[in-house]
Amino acid sequence: MTASQIIGQILSGISRGMILFLISSGLTLIFSVMNILNFAHASFWLLGAYLTWTFWQILYSPNFGLWISIPLASLTMAAIGWIIEVWLVRRVYERPLTEQLLLTYGLALVIGDVIKLTWGVADRIVPKPKVVSGLMSIFGAPLPTYNLMVIILGVLVALGLWWLFYKTMFGRKVRASVFSREMISALGVPIHRIYAGVFVLSVFIAALAGGMQAPLSSITYGMDSTVIVECFCVMVIGGFGSLLGALVGSLTVGLIYAFAIMFVPRMALFLIFIVTIIILIVRPWGLFGTPMRV
Repeated sequence: MTASQIIGQILSGISRGMILFLISSGLTLIFSVMNILNFAHASFWLLGAYLTWTFWQILYSPNFGLWISIPLASLTMAAIGWIIEVWLVRRVYERPLTEQLLLTYGLALVIGDVIKLTWGVADRIVPKPKVVSGLMSIFGAPLPTYNLMVIILGVLVALGLWWLFYKTMFGRKVRASVFSREMISALGVPIHRIYAGVFVLSVFIAALAGGMQAPLSSITYGMDSTVIVECFCVMVIGGFGSLLGALVGSLTVGLIYAFAIMFVPRMALFLIFIVTIIILIVRPWGLFGTPMRV
C-alpha cells in the first residue's frame, strides 16, 4: 500500500467522519441539554436529503440548484423540528426515559412511512454540480472536490457550534441549563425557548448533513437505520454530551470504516462495534465524557 493510497483513505475517512459529525453533533446537543436520546434524529437527516432532492427537482439548475436546495431543505426541516418540539417532545421532558425513547422511536417510524408514501422506495440521485465534480490532489492523493467541501463544512460547523456555546449569551444560558434546569427557570430564563432553540438547531444541522449527503451517494429508503447505529457508536466512543467527543468519535468511526472497507469490507461495521465495545469496557463514559453521563 503506497503513501498516496494511505493519504487517500485518510481523507475519505475524514469526509465520512464529517458527515457523521454533522448528524451526531445534533444528537449530542439534544442529549446533553434536554437529556433525551432522540432515535428519530437520523430520520431527520434522511428527510433532509429527500427534501433536497425535491427542491433540486423543482429548481432543476445543474450549476446552482444544489446550493439553493440544501439551505431550503434545512430551513424547512428546522420549521418541522420546531413543530415537533412544541407539540410532541416538549410533553415528555419530565417523563421517564422509556417514554421518551418510545416517542422518538415511534416518530422515526412515522417519518419512515411519510417518506415511503411521499417519495416511494426507489433510490433518488442528486448529481454533483460540475464545478465540484472533479478530482483534486492533496499530498499526491486524489480527492473528489465535493468531499473536500464536506470536510470544510464540518470544520465550519464545529467552529460555529464552539463559538455559539462558548462566546454568546445564548450559549451561556444553554450550558447553565445543563447543570441546573430549576435554577435557570427560577431566574426567569424561558427554559422551553432554550430547548426549542437547541432542538431546531440540531434538526437544521441534521438536514444540512442530509443535503450534503445527497450527491455523495444515492438517497435510499431505510438508510437512516444504519446511520443512527453509527451515530450512537460515535457518542459512546466520544462520550455522551460532549461536542468534542462527537467530533473525535466521528473521525474515529470514519477512519475505521475507510480502512476496513479497503482490506476487510465485510467487517467494516463489525470493527466499529468492536472499538465501541472496548471503549465501553475500558472507559464507559467515553473519551471526552464524564462519569456523571453514564
